[in-house]
Amino acid sequence: MKKRLQNLRENMEKENLDAILIYNFEGSNRATTWYLSGFSGSFAVLFITFDKEYVITDSRYFTQVQEQSTFKLIPHTGGKEQLKKTLLELVKTNEVSRLGYESERITHNQFQEYIETLDTEKIEIDETIKNMRSVKTDEEIEKIKKAVKVAEEALESSLEYIKQGNTENEIAARINYEIYKRGGKPSFETIVVSGKRSALVNGMPSKKKIENGEFVLIDYGAMVDGYCSDITRTFLVGEATTKMEKVYKIVQTAQKKARKAAKAGLSGVELHNVAKKIIEDEGFGEYFGHGLGHGLGMEVHENPGVSPRNEDPLPENAVITIEPGIYIPNEFGVRIEDDVVIKEGYCE
Repeated sequence: MKKRLQNLRENMEKENLDAILIYNFEGSNRATTWYLSGFSGSFAVLFITFDKEYVITDSRYFTQVQEQSTFKLIPHTGGKEQLKKTLLELVKTNEVSRLGYESERITHNQFQEYIETLDTEKIEIDETIKNMRSVKTDEEIEKIKKAVKVAEEALESSLEYIKQGNTENEIAARINYEIYKRGGKPSFETIVVSGKRSALVNGMPSKKKIENGEFVLIDYGAMVDGYCSDITRTFLVGEATTKMEKVYKIVQTAQKKARKAAKAGLSGVELHNVAKKIIEDEGFGEYFGHGLGHGLGMEVHENPGVSPRNEDPLPENAVITIEPGIYIPNEFGVRIEDDVVIKEGYCE
């Protein structure tokens, strides 16, 4: 935590900021407040200067803050007016002339209520926080590996349920149960789609029963110790058609080649295009419509992106997903997804 605050303050100095305000209302920005303070509660307002760290929260979390964080607790016992007054006093007492805040993590109403009224210059720092969180420490990488392990073991223990006659809902419920049993929780709503429904990129499980000759696409993950995994596997129940085999092999090849190409310094779009070209050359380019992957950490989707929208180089020790797919409407879909750590010259 000390290194994160040191890094944050170095960025504050570069941007000539006197303080940073991080707002998390009922889980709206839990990842950033947890990342910077160690406090994982659903309501927290952080106020950080060059020599002080404060956390504002309510009575639900007074004890928890003291257990999890070194930040000085400012008890919040009233409503909006009290919070506004507290923030005004912090800005005044600490002589803040330039205040950084995350504009993407608050609503327009919250900005008007708590930030716009502050007598200071307001500076958006979203990219600063995103870039900090995109490069993982060894400790963070180990936590993500643990989340991957829990997810993999949960799926392995659920394989016997992926069979004809069971519903998508039943398979999803079993996977979730196995994740909970191992001390984690689903990092997002588990996706289980089969047959024609496997062409739904982010389809939700349904009452549909699995039938022979179908793909079953499962996209799921575990959160353990605050960090997430995100994995996709496509299973075959029964026998595949020639087209199904062909498409699966194309996706598998695209995924393997992208994994082999992934390394620090390669841009997000360059890595995306490795898989895209393989799928296009096989004549299925129109059926691969999403980015190849995304960053992974305390949230399932973080920086850096692995898509046409990201022309920046991937930094060393970023954790990303690599998940090419082909989705043919009214037929079937295939996706294979792994989580990797970006290194100099390779990924692991």
